[in-house]
This record gives sequence, C-alpha cells and structure tokens, in this order.
Amino acid sequence: MNAQEDFYDDATDYGPLTQRQAENVADLAARRAEERVYARIGRSVVTKAIYTLGAGAAFLGAWMSGWFHVGPK
Repeated sequence: MNAQEDFYDDATDYGPLTQRQAENVADLAARRAEERVYARIGRSVVTKAIYTLGAGAAFLGAWMSGWFHVGPK
C-alpha cells in the first residue's frame, strides 16, 4: 500500500464532484426537502380549516332550520 491509500477516506470521496459542487447538491436537497415539509404542513392546515368550516356550516344550517336546538325551550 502506498501513503495515499493509507489516508483515503470514503466519506470524503464525491466521485467526479468537487467539494463545492457536493455542498451545493446537499444544499439544494435540503431546500427541496424543507419546501416539501412546508407544503405538506400547509395542505394539512388548509384541510383542517375546510373540515372545521364545513362542520360549522352544517351546525349553523341545522340550528337555523330548527332541527338542532341550543338553549332553553
């Protein structure tokens, strides 16, 4: 074995990429993952808001039609 093989580390071998290119790829992947997480959170919030508004509208409609009575008679 020669001296170069003794200090070879697989963790820093980026193949044909330079260190800077590898960091740029990692940054791009992190940003895309973050965007997807925020998009999923946004969809979840909108879905819950739509369900809440729908339930409120159903309750309001039932209450106004007299089908659901709240309070003393």
